[in-house]
Amino acid sequence: MRTLAFASVLCLACHAGQSSSSGLSVGGATEPHRPPAATTEVETTGAEATTSGTTGAATTEAAMSSTSSSSSSATTAAVKFDLGAQPDLGMPVGCQGGDLEFSFIWIANSPEGTVSKIDTKSRTEVGRYRTGPEPGPDPSRTSVNLRGDVAVVNRAGSITKIVARAADCVDHDGSGTIETSSGASEVLPWGQDECVVWNTPLRFASRPAAWTSGTPVIDGDGCMTHVEPEVWTSAPDALGNATVYLLRGADGTIVASTTLPGVDGGFGVYGGAVDSNNDFWGAAWSTGPLVHVRHDDLSHEVIAVPDPKQSFFTVYGFTVDHAGRAWVGGQGSLQRYDPSTASWTSVALPPEYTSLSRGMQEDANGQLWVAALSQGILRVDTDSASFVELIDAATLVNLKYPAGISVDVDGQVWMVDTDANGAHVLDPETHTAEFVGGLVGPYTYSDMTGWALKNVVGTPEG
Repeated sequence: MRTLAFASVLCLACHAGQSSSSGLSVGGATEPHRPPAATTEVETTGAEATTSGTTGAATTEAAMSSTSSSSSSATTAAVKFDLGAQPDLGMPVGCQGGDLEFSFIWIANSPEGTVSKIDTKSRTEVGRYRTGPEPGPDPSRTSVNLRGDVAVVNRAGSITKIVARAADCVDHDGSGTIETSSGASEVLPWGQDECVVWNTPLRFASRPAAWTSGTPVIDGDGCMTHVEPEVWTSAPDALGNATVYLLRGADGTIVASTTLPGVDGGFGVYGGAVDSNNDFWGAAWSTGPLVHVRHDDLSHEVIAVPDPKQSFFTVYGFTVDHAGRAWVGGQGSLQRYDPSTASWTSVALPPEYTSLSRGMQEDANGQLWVAALSQGILRVDTDSASFVELIDAATLVNLKYPAGISVDVDGQVWMVDTDANGAHVLDPETHTAEFVGGLVGPYTYSDMTGWALKNVVGTPEG
């Protein structure tokens, strides 16, 4: 049986928060947008929403047909619980590898309901944006695409896109200027920042965000770029299942979705990332399973996660490395799943490592950096799945509550520290660290810079 879904999209082209949408609930119905899965046991759904929105100064209609309908809308009252090598593409000389896009890090200020945009080179905050229309949107996960735009998921139940480049912001009110934030002291009311381009409602307790790379094309200069990226996200229902959604990156319309029966843990899929095929991978808090949803047809796998430490926290942090292997962090544990062999490898960690392995990201040298709750930063070699080192408070001054990790364009490792209201920036070569403060209860522990996406799919270098 197929269950089908709609989502209305809030039009932020309408100034001061006025919106135009279909008004359809997440549980509405249409015929699948994508072909049905090849295996009969897989439930595949599509959602082709009819949405009124504005792109630039013109209004566009994304109206798609529906040939069948059913009603299965459900919401959840789950209580928030958060503890705290690239190919030679033969590009012409002068093609750029995307340094501009990855010179920003986007960190959610969860209790404030905002996300901060920080210049990773100057270490200064250059923008702060309200992330949703809810009284307390409670932003958490972020994902950055190959153009530098961020999608941020609000645990209150929505996902929002904010563009990185001034040229992509839209003068919605026709004033001749772009009204947007320039820093922490200038947060515009919801609907008034013209670099915040769309918001799509989701169910309560939504968590992951993961951009796809989009379609590779050769531009007018003979250089490869990526266009029309999509973004994955997920939310639980009230029945112990998770729904995984695929949204159109241009306007936030849900174009496809699938239900994963029994994948819950209270929050559905807790963390997510994509592989080189733009397939979605994620894991459910706190014991799994690991899930794999294919981009082409939304068929999926549900994979049990081993429990090497016999701990309630078998699953927390999550990422996908350059070889398409999924990494799952738990209490005192870190595991790698290799889809090519359908096998798990558990990293042999020293006895003194007792932390919950939270946000994690691989760098260009195949080193995985993990936010180790209470202890600092764990470093592991991804190919050998071997422990390298634990960087503790002796280096990370004022270490309090590690949450997330991202790598910036210069290879510097950023670790978000919730209780320290900032981020530690580690130089992996010199082991010197700097602290960037001024944040408010920062929590993000997904891909904050876009490096994880670039690392997985590969982008051309000049």
